[in-house]
Amino acid sequence: MPSVTATGTVRTRSGDAALLAHLRTFRGQGVVEGVFRRTVNILMPDDMLISLSAHDGADAPRTLITDVDHWSDRGISPGQAVLFTPPTITLGAPATPTHVQVEGAGEWHPITPSLANLGPDDLTVAAHALDRLVREHGSPGGLLGPSPAAPPMEVAVTRALAEGRDLLTQAVASADEPAMRRAFLALIGLGPGLTPSGDDFLTALALLSALPGSGLTPLARVLSHVLREHPGRTTRLSAATLDEALRGRALAPLLDLVHTLSHTSGHTEARVTRSLRNPVRDVLAIGHTSGTDILSGLVTGLRLEKELRGSL
Repeated sequence: MPSVTATGTVRTRSGDAALLAHLRTFRGQGVVEGVFRRTVNILMPDDMLISLSAHDGADAPRTLITDVDHWSDRGISPGQAVLFTPPTITLGAPATPTHVQVEGAGEWHPITPSLANLGPDDLTVAAHALDRLVREHGSPGGLLGPSPAAPPMEVAVTRALAEGRDLLTQAVASADEPAMRRAFLALIGLGPGLTPSGDDFLTALALLSALPGSGLTPLARVLSHVLREHPGRTTRLSAATLDEALRGRALAPLLDLVHTLSHTSGHTEARVTRSLRNPVRDVLAIGHTSGTDILSGLVTGLRLEKELRGSL
C-alpha cells in the first residue's frame, strides 16, 4: 500500500532518470504551476516544467512518481514557492510544508522503439487493428467526434480537429511544408484541458517522427519550428510533452504500445489486435479523451508511414 513515510514527508518511488540526475545537484526556487488530485506541476527557474504524480501515475518524461494517494488537502496551491535542496523538494504552505524525498527513487529510462522492420503491409495491418480498437473502446469528444448530445462548442471543436487532421495528413503526404505549418497552427492548443486534443494527437505523430527510420522527419522539423515560434499557443504541459515526444520520449504506456507494434511484422490482423488489446487499454486510461486522441494520432502516423514508405 502507498504510504507517507513521515508527517509531511513523501517518498519518490520512481522518476525520469534524466530529471533525477538534474535534481541531485540542483538548488534553487521554483513555483507551483498547477495542482490537481493526482498531479502537481512545478515550474523550475530554468522554465522546465516537471510533474509530481500520485502513486498510480505512469512513468513519463520530467515526472516523479511519489507514494501519495492524492495531492488534495495538503495546502498546496498555484503560485507557492518550491524549494529544491537536494535530495528534497519542499512545497506547500510554510506552516504545513510537504517534503518530497528524491533519494533512492528508481530510475525510469525510456527506450525508444523502432518500427523500421515493418513493411508497408505490416503498417496497414497495424493501423487497421489499432483504429478498430480505438473506435470500439475510445472516448468521444475529441478526434473520434462529438459525444452524444454534445453541446455546440464540442461539436465545433471536434469538427475543427477533423479538419486539422485532414489538412496535416494531406500536407505530409505531399511534402507541403507551408501546409504542414498551417495544420500545426490549427491543431496546437485546440480543445479544452491541460493537454488539448489537438496536442495529444500531435504527440503521437511527434513520437513516430523520432523513431529510427521514420519517414516523418519533415513533420518533426516543421513542428519543432512552429513550437519555438509560438511558445504561448498551448499550455506549458502540452508544450513540454510535445517537445519530449520529438526527442523520442513519451509516457511509458505509449512507448510500451509502440514496442508491441514493433514485434508484429508478418502477423495477421487478428493476431495484431490480440497483442494490442492490453497496451491500448493502458493508453486509453490516460485522461478523459487524451488516450483516445493520442491513439488517433498513432493511427494517422502509421498510415502516413505506410504511404511514405510505399512511395520509396
